[in-house]
Amino acid sequence: MDALQNISQQTNLATLLGFHLGISLFGAVSTNPTYNIPIFFFGIWAFNYHESNSPIKTFTGCLGLSIFLDIIWFILHSGNNESGYTFALIMNIVSLITKPVTVFAAFNTIQNRGDSMNAGSWAEAPGSFPGAYQTVRDGENDDFA
Repeated sequence: MDALQNISQQTNLATLLGFHLGISLFGAVSTNPTYNIPIFFFGIWAFNYHESNSPIKTFTGCLGLSIFLDIIWFILHSGNNESGYTFALIMNIVSLITKPVTVFAAFNTIQNRGDSMNAGSWAEAPGSFPGAYQTVRDGENDDFA
């Protein structure tokens, strides 16, 4: 795990995203997971969007989920005899192998921007009340006793 983190710290997220997008486009010559291309386009936009860390957090979560979706896709489509399938399969396997490095690089980018990957709390959700608990009086003060 430490080796994976060291590799991800030495690589640039923009380079990894360009690599993944190219591999996904080459893999599109045959039946392949169609969700990878929009995820990587969104990742390139999220990396270049510096006003908020919310898009890159969303991208990191989507990319982590796509690792499991890729594994399920490989299990379901293992015996395809379509022309060009072997080439597309190799491209998708290379993309799957490098996705964990990209997830760690996205974590590092989030940390370098001064944020963490926490999801927040219920009080921060849209439409929630401003505070979960409001102090009515000070327990040390006997004015109201």
